[in-house]
Amino acid sequence: MKLFLKPLLLSALLVGCCAGVQAAEPANTAKSATAANRTVLLEVKPDPWQVRRKQVIDLVATIVKSEYKDKAAKDKFDKVLASFDKDFVSITPMEAMDLQRIYYVPLSKPVEMESNLGVVVALATLGWYDALRFADASGRAEIQDNESFFLRAFTAPGSKSLDEVVAFLKDKPLEAARAVKTGTDAARTVLGRIHYDIHWPASYGLLRSQCALQREQNCKRPVPLAQDQWPAAFEEAVAATTRYYRDNSKH
Repeated sequence: MKLFLKPLLLSALLVGCCAGVQAAEPANTAKSATAANRTVLLEVKPDPWQVRRKQVIDLVATIVKSEYKDKAAKDKFDKVLASFDKDFVSITPMEAMDLQRIYYVPLSKPVEMESNLGVVVALATLGWYDALRFADASGRAEIQDNESFFLRAFTAPGSKSLDEVVAFLKDKPLEAARAVKTGTDAARTVLGRIHYDIHWPASYGLLRSQCALQREQNCKRPVPLAQDQWPAAFEEAVAATTRYYRDNSKH
């Protein structure tokens, strides 16, 4: 059993762990304040990946609350980790970033920073590639800003991971560049065998909110990028990811 979560991670799980996790609840309601200071409840049917995402977060929260005595929950989470270790494109990049945030990165050693960054970069490249293809501008803004997608793995409350990766990028630029190149190359290598739902970024954005406001059953999704533009979109994702992590000390 490989699960030994630090107590500090409880806050990561229950306080601000996932900006989009509330949208994964079967009877989700999102609150929107009106000009009259009233609250309007917006019902948004979650997508399957969002349901699965919340289930994993709830599972880990159960483990922490039980003070690691809930063997059934620990075994289930161990299977989640084993599945990810075996095939990191079996779940969406956002779900994978959650695992990096609540388990892999906070529990790693400083010497593992380069390899950790390489994994995060691979996930970031794939995720942004998906966002360029299937999200609109508002969806991409929500993914990047509300979910802190590019820095998500390093932002567990109480963890020093963010300071550590910023220092790594600033003080060890050669190692950082190598990690980024390793990550983008890994993303390129797995393009042909991805089997998560590549349309997951369509779960974000203004169209989703408008659908909830209008209580529609069949929501409109952003217009996807034409398939002949996908190769260029991937190169754009590689460039954006490379640029982001090399400049990360400014963020």
